[in-house]
Amino acid sequence: MSFLTPLFLAALAALAIPVVLHLAHRERREPIRFPSLAFVRRIPFRTAERRRIRDLVLLLLRVAAVALLVTAFARPFFARSGGAGALGTAREVVVLLDRSASMSYGDRWSRAVGAARAALRILAPEDRATLVLFDQAPEVAVPATGDRTRLEGALAAARPGGAVTRLAPAVQLAADLLEQSTLPARSVVLITDFQRTAWDGAAEMRLPPGTTLEPVPVGDDTPRNVAVTDVALARAPADGGRVTVTAQVANLGPAEVSVRVRLGTNEQTLQETVARVPAGDAAPVRFSPIALPPVATPAWVAIEGDGLAADDRRPFVLRPIPTIPVLLVEPRGAPARETLYLRRALELGRDPVFGVTVRSGGFTATDLSGQAVVILSDAPFPAGEAGRALAAFVEAGGGLFRAIGPRAGGTPSAWSASLGSAAGAPADRLSERGGTVGVADYGHPLFAPFRGSRGGDFSAVRVFRYRRLELPDSARVLAWMDDGGPVLGEVRHGGGRALLWGSDLGNVWNDLPLRSVFLPTLHEAVRYLARHHEPPASYPVGHALELPDLEVPEDGELVLEAPDGERTALDAAARRAPVILRQPGFYTLRPLRGGGVAVPIAVAIDPTESDLALLDRDAFLAAAAAPPGGGAVAGPAQPGREERERRQRLWWYLAFAAFLALASESVVAAFQPRRANV
Repeated sequence: MSFLTPLFLAALAALAIPVVLHLAHRERREPIRFPSLAFVRRIPFRTAERRRIRDLVLLLLRVAAVALLVTAFARPFFARSGGAGALGTAREVVVLLDRSASMSYGDRWSRAVGAARAALRILAPEDRATLVLFDQAPEVAVPATGDRTRLEGALAAARPGGAVTRLAPAVQLAADLLEQSTLPARSVVLITDFQRTAWDGAAEMRLPPGTTLEPVPVGDDTPRNVAVTDVALARAPADGGRVTVTAQVANLGPAEVSVRVRLGTNEQTLQETVARVPAGDAAPVRFSPIALPPVATPAWVAIEGDGLAADDRRPFVLRPIPTIPVLLVEPRGAPARETLYLRRALELGRDPVFGVTVRSGGFTATDLSGQAVVILSDAPFPAGEAGRALAAFVEAGGGLFRAIGPRAGGTPSAWSASLGSAAGAPADRLSERGGTVGVADYGHPLFAPFRGSRGGDFSAVRVFRYRRLELPDSARVLAWMDDGGPVLGEVRHGGGRALLWGSDLGNVWNDLPLRSVFLPTLHEAVRYLARHHEPPASYPVGHALELPDLEVPEDGELVLEAPDGERTALDAAARRAPVILRQPGFYTLRPLRGGGVAVPIAVAIDPTESDLALLDRDAFLAAAAAPPGGGAVAGPAQPGREERERRQRLWWYLAFAAFLALASESVVAAFQPRRANV
């Protein structure tokens, strides 16, 4: 045994105090009056009791209390095995248990839980274990503990989910946990199906030196799985709105399969067909068009069940085609050939549909009611009440598209500073056969259809005349002319947006309406100005859903019901935070009070989880394994003196024993018979 503060042992000299007290004798100091001493013989006074200890039990209790207190202050600990556990062999164990969607294939989950229990059963009393459940992100289910009952309880409550598998974050978390440990032995038990898509070979991970990595594979060498990996919706406004559903069915097994595929809404099957899918391939399954429902409705495509039920049914939501109301203001007396291109382009809107109201020469403040976007196509910015109404419309969140052509003119001074303008004579490039346009930022939503390999050829557009834009300092230039002048800009005014195009849209000053980029750019401009955002047909598991993205009431408390029936109340504060969609299936969002329309939310597993092929386990283990050698991380492998003493806490037991000794001394002293002094 060693002591952290051995100088305190010098206080053991205080053991002499109770011995001296027991040997001391106190004589009576009060005189005793006696009637006569004439016949009493004089004898010298002696006390035999001073030469022996009368109360041995009391002495031993007092000595023991002093000795225990002194030893406790010296902070003793066992330097080697013994005491509070064999520290030289104690292990820090991290059990990583995969709970991704692929773990629900066949009996993988039951085998995985059995392997985790087996790892916990061999823990020694001095060992500590941490249980980590992981899919796309790891989660510590039970922090480091030696309580096997607590670990077993967490295992019994665990279930496989619907998220994808990511091995690297789990291994990295295990490394972080082990670096904080001071136990001499460290090990990681990794229980997973080692799915090929779970590791891309690039993620960095490395266990601390001296760590033992024990893989427990529960995957299958030749898995068979057929899955519905995607659903595409093609909506058309014809016949009141119809939709064509095309499902992607993948065969991830070794042999060709013939599978029955069904399309349905709620609990009703609408159509059914049979698809033959080659081994290792996917086949599209197209259903006949069906009528769109008047409100958002849960729908699904399902196949016959197999070993992995999570990907046999793909949920999605059918929604009616939205309409964006647009007020189109044209110049008075403009020839039909100049208005044809813009009108026709707006009529071709299919998803969403553009509900166009046309005004010639001008409009009134009443015309702005219910509109989302106003297009001034070579029409002047209105003055007076209509101008004030238009500025207020944009400030309140509306969208404005201005094509400043030959008839448009400038902007009234009251609004030019905030909404931009065009001044001076038009730049004439006719003699040069027109100038070219260069896009400043393809990252802007206006150019979303042309990103990447779909990049639109705006350089082919010839601009013969254009007005030089005068934009506020806060404006954003989206396109330039080849002579350096801005030709397309965006201005923010209050909560709304305004796009200024320094030419016309009628094939007079430019040939933009004749180019392939005209239609998609115009449609994207209207969607952008209207802030049109339609939720996707389905979300992936783990998605952080922003409630403002859905068409839900702005006020009042909501209730979110998960696929397993669990309900969560969302007050005003909770509505501002993202909602994590953790389960595949249908969530339902509805007002807590007053009824209202329920909003379905479809959540589907990631298609990569359907691929059950195994990764190169040796390569993964080589990347994750600790480097050779038994070096320590974040502290010595053998705990230091302070750490040993802190973990054993022997002083606490000694102090408690001293308290018991003092309590026993009080009891013995209370019942000790009194002796008369001689």
